[in-house]
Amino acid sequence: MALPLESIDPLRPILARRPLGLATDIDGTISPIADTPGEATVTPLCRRYLQEIARHVEVVAAMSGRTVQDARRLVGLEELTYVGNHGLSWWPRHGRGEETLAEAAPYESLVREARAGLTSLLNLPGLVLEDKGPILAFHYRLSPDRSGARTAILEALAPWSERGLRLGEGRLVVELGPPLDVDKGMALARLMEAHRLGGVLYLGDDLTDVDAFRMVHRWQAEGKVAAAAVAVRNPESGPEVVEAADYWLDGVAGVEWLLGEVARTLGGRGP
Repeated sequence: MALPLESIDPLRPILARRPLGLATDIDGTISPIADTPGEATVTPLCRRYLQEIARHVEVVAAMSGRTVQDARRLVGLEELTYVGNHGLSWWPRHGRGEETLAEAAPYESLVREARAGLTSLLNLPGLVLEDKGPILAFHYRLSPDRSGARTAILEALAPWSERGLRLGEGRLVVELGPPLDVDKGMALARLMEAHRLGGVLYLGDDLTDVDAFRMVHRWQAEGKVAAAAVAVRNPESGPEVVEAADYWLDGVAGVEWLLGEVARTLGGRGP
């Protein structure tokens, strides 16, 4: 069970390691939860502190279920590496464009076919379809009957799952995409390997972040890194997210505090 993070002190041994990396989820972590993806905004303090931290560490990454272009637009910092669609798409720091895993290409036509065949779902009250290229996301946050909407979505997507696409679930969203072994945990492992990180902090609030928490713990148990998984607690995060982490914070305000403390510590201005 995670402990409340009330001081930067437990993280100081990690922050002293080099190379050091920090990775964070976006929605619900550095951006308050919004009714629709288009309404989300990263807070000015989170953006400011992430930019400052990026000056002192090997890599800062924003990992999201959003498209990599949308994640990059939302955060708006050239100094960061962006990971979209849970690891299917990448935009390296100061990169010149999006890099999509080649393994996803064979499924693009089937996803497009599913998109055309699922238009009847759009008649569900409150349903928002987010077309993310290799992934279709069906958000039911605004549905007057969330449980009924989720059931209807899963039933409609089942035939496409039988045809080879993968179903996945996040916070009030069901996704349909390529059947690849890709998640935020695998993406974090790739990031740690690419930068040969000795220290890692990961922040997240969703079920999709639990995969990254588990990867942090696996690498730590194997002696590869000094690391910590930090859960961001909010009304929608769920107890399983907190249970899978090392520490927890309350909401985006807690993340602002933590990023500020990390920035001050790395900049040599900590107590």
